[in-house]
Amino acid sequence: MYYWWYTDWYNGPGYAPRSRKRDDPTPVSDRDHLILRAVADALFTDPEVTGGHINLGVQNGVVILDGDVDSEPTRSAAAACAWTVEGVTDVCNALTVTKRRRR
Repeated sequence: MYYWWYTDWYNGPGYAPRSRKRDDPTPVSDRDHLILRAVADALFTDPEVTGGHINLGVQNGVVILDGDVDSEPTRSAAAACAWTVEGVTDVCNALTVTKRRRR
């Protein structure tokens, strides 16, 4: 018969008292944070990017655009604007065009 020690109930010498699983989100690199700020500033100042709600993320230089915009030209302008920022390696344009109802 073989016996296997499980760290869940055995905390002998050499065993970590708790799991090493990371519950915290991966920290954003300084480079990605700078790109995020630059893309956000560019989107706010671009007159062609209007009418919608855009969520912005950056991971390893890849800009992720997500959310809803009012027109296809706005969707295209947001992606083009993101490409103008130095350090951007790719743009994932997941923006959807939705027509808003008038009241």
